[in-house]
Amino acid sequence: MELLKNGKTKDVYKLPDGNILLKFKDTVTGHSPGNPDPGGNKVIGSVAGVASGALKMTAYYFELLKKREINTHYINADLSKNEMTVRPGKSFGKGLEFVVRYKAAGSFVKRFGSYCTEGEDLPAVFEVTLKDDDRDDPPATCEILEALKLLTKAQYDKIRTDTIKICNIIRDDLKARGLELYDIKVEFGLVDGEVTLIDEVSSGNMRVYRDGKKLDYLTLSALI
Repeated sequence: MELLKNGKTKDVYKLPDGNILLKFKDTVTGHSPGNPDPGGNKVIGSVAGVASGALKMTAYYFELLKKREINTHYINADLSKNEMTVRPGKSFGKGLEFVVRYKAAGSFVKRFGSYCTEGEDLPAVFEVTLKDDDRDDPPATCEILEALKLLTKAQYDKIRTDTIKICNIIRDDLKARGLELYDIKVEFGLVDGEVTLIDEVSSGNMRVYRDGKKLDYLTLSALI
């Protein structure tokens, strides 16, 4: 087994059969110590149980999406080892994140707070950001992504449609549990040449509230 990447929240290994093993870690990200936030890019600490919770949620949602005939890289998961096996894929550039916002929160309010308030309803706003910690994950329009040769217009349109469909499925599942999804980010890549949902779908990728209070990573994962 070959280590390909030592990531912030997962280590990535290449298996002898060519598939990829993702080893989830207990690290959490945020903007500052003691303030975990799905929108943050810095590792701010470690919390026991984050890895197992993230993998449990990810396996659950990938299995749910499989039933809805959504194409993902997921093969299987071993919850006892915090490991997930996936098909190998290729990221767009150094990686893109696709965001759907149902409520104003986080960086959205920071950027557009003159025109909205925290928690204000949004019509499933779709955004794309570049994975670039040094530049605080800059947002990019379709035109920019085309100009940088990161996505074609056809790929952008497909990913936008798929992202909203996938996130609506997750939103509705959470709603059935009495939970409210504010925003969520997912990733896509090319797997066997096809645009495919990759990475993970966990508490570290979304802001979820219950009775007006934001849930921490462990509390959320325990509810799935």
